[in-house]
Amino acid sequence: MNDFLERLDELLKPVNERMRTFDRAQLVRYVAIYMLVAGIFSVCGGIALFAGGALAGFGSIFGSAALQSAAENSGANQQDLNEAARALSEAGAFSGIAIIWGILSLIAAPLLILAAIGLFQRLAWGRNAAVLAFLVNAFTSLIGLLTGGGIFNLVWVLVSAYLAYFFYRDPDLKAEFK
Repeated sequence: MNDFLERLDELLKPVNERMRTFDRAQLVRYVAIYMLVAGIFSVCGGIALFAGGALAGFGSIFGSAALQSAAENSGANQQDLNEAARALSEAGAFSGIAIIWGILSLIAAPLLILAAIGLFQRLAWGRNAAVLAFLVNAFTSLIGLLTGGGIFNLVWVLVSAYLAYFFYRDPDLKAEFK
């Protein structure tokens, strides 16, 4: 692990040098504000994703029952039935991904808010909580990226992963905490 981090230090040397020009107290304050806002958005987004996924799942279940009934009781066109079945399977897939992503967002939210509190108060565990929160945030953004989330998810994966690394490795930043 230490060898990996040393190689990462060498790879990220230009970025690290630029980051070292920022005032550490101000950086911690900005990151704490970001984590507080991200935690609030994670609660809202997690609830919306979970509810949307659950509704899509119920719609998929009830829709497949209706489709089965239509196939048995009417002379519906087979092509139309196949298209409806494909749409229902896509809704079911979305349902599962949205529920998992919503649960991960709801898990990350209190961690982000707790880390923000620790950072505001400059407590030692706040830095460690920030590292963990950044890693969880990078993971949830990666899930969003892999499910078609777009360029913003890629940016959040990279930013969160870098900040986790920087908060873990930077000696001047470690000195900011009690």
